[in-house]
Amino acid sequence: MINQDDDRLLQAYLDQRLTPGETFQVEQRLCQEPEFADRLIQFASDETVITEWAANLEPSLKETPLQDELPVDVPETVSEEVTVTRGRFFIPSLVVSCLILFMAGLYFWGPQLDDVDSETVVLSTGERIQNHIRQTLAEGSAELHFPTGAKVLISAPAAYEVTGKNSIHLRQGKFIANVPSTGIGFQVDTPHGRVVDLGTLFSVQTADADDTRVQVYRGKVIASVIDGQGIVKTSRQVDENQSAKIDYQKNEIEDTPDSYELSRRYGIKAYSSCVIFQEQMPEALATGKYQVFEHDDLAFVFPERQQVVLPQNVTVEVSPTSAEQQAGKILNYNISIPQQTKVDCFRVYYDPAVSEGQFIPVEGKIVFERPILGVILKKKRLNQTDRFFLPLYGTQREHNIAHQGTEVDRGIFDPKDIYDEISISEDRKTLSFLLLSGERFVDEFRVLVESTETPAQ
Repeated sequence: MINQDDDRLLQAYLDQRLTPGETFQVEQRLCQEPEFADRLIQFASDETVITEWAANLEPSLKETPLQDELPVDVPETVSEEVTVTRGRFFIPSLVVSCLILFMAGLYFWGPQLDDVDSETVVLSTGERIQNHIRQTLAEGSAELHFPTGAKVLISAPAAYEVTGKNSIHLRQGKFIANVPSTGIGFQVDTPHGRVVDLGTLFSVQTADADDTRVQVYRGKVIASVIDGQGIVKTSRQVDENQSAKIDYQKNEIEDTPDSYELSRRYGIKAYSSCVIFQEQMPEALATGKYQVFEHDDLAFVFPERQQVVLPQNVTVEVSPTSAEQQAGKILNYNISIPQQTKVDCFRVYYDPAVSEGQFIPVEGKIVFERPILGVILKKKRLNQTDRFFLPLYGTQREHNIAHQGTEVDRGIFDPKDIYDEISISEDRKTLSFLLLSGERFVDEFRVLVESTETPAQ
């Protein structure tokens, strides 16, 4: 506990008005009491003040050899020479180092300190979110980072309230949550129910006035109906690739179409375990932003638009057939899809969360019911085709698009280099990929498939 006497002592220490014995005692406390050291930082304002203060002392001190250590109780009548020699050559430098580390947030004492950031939910921009304050999101998306490691990507329109370092109340809207093992127990309350995470990747949506929808992509959650006092009325476990509706009026939790059933509605027969099918693309991902929602080893596939009648020819890439490969064509090559062709468009997106400078692969397959007409890989062509396939096109938000594309086939120039690989099977129904990306990049591309006669319901 810091009191007024401590404040006066610290101020006198900064003003160099203490005796050698008092100085030694203060410096001992600074290296042993985090709260005491933190208080000194408040007095000194910032690292610059501390550093300049120490630098002003050093010229005269360097001329004096370091003496044997003095006892704590040094008489006030000690000579000026001893005052200069004692500790102000060595100890202040140590203290300055400790304090600078304090300023940088590198506290040595861990749980002894009240580390605000370790208890505070922040946006991906670094802005802190206060608990129990209702937040609204009129457009776009926002990613919340919880101290436990959980990340929540909320899409507008939404209203929510952070209720703790590992909990949130979703009043309206939808989000997708990525919860590591450190965040197990992450709790989501809605007006109709509660979802408790057991270490997973899942989404929650307040669909209407009476129910909440939850979909689990990885792991499992516990879904519950709760009453107005927050008391659980009934619960059930929802497992990987399952979906459920929490119906407040009926006081029950019922199954809804799972991920596989939803994907089949869009003409996807099967996909690898590293692929996540999500029916609705969050706006942040739709515009190609990276470091927004990251996950190692998992690629997302989203339906963008269905039954698009092309107003003009569109250039795509396809893989060579066996005969073409035997004839020497080994790389993907361009073809033109004629105008008036009706197509369905899907976006594949991969953004790992590894450290900068590292790359981590994801390898998988997606099997479509109808022929794949081609893929759009390059950034320029992604931008050019946004007006046909991007759901946001025609809104102000389209100006925030930041496509990055996917780089393939470069290894032919330097066999030592490893690049992304995209290939389409001989029957044109299976897409295979090997994507390599890092912390500062994403891989994304479009897949155009022959359209059905009727859109997915």
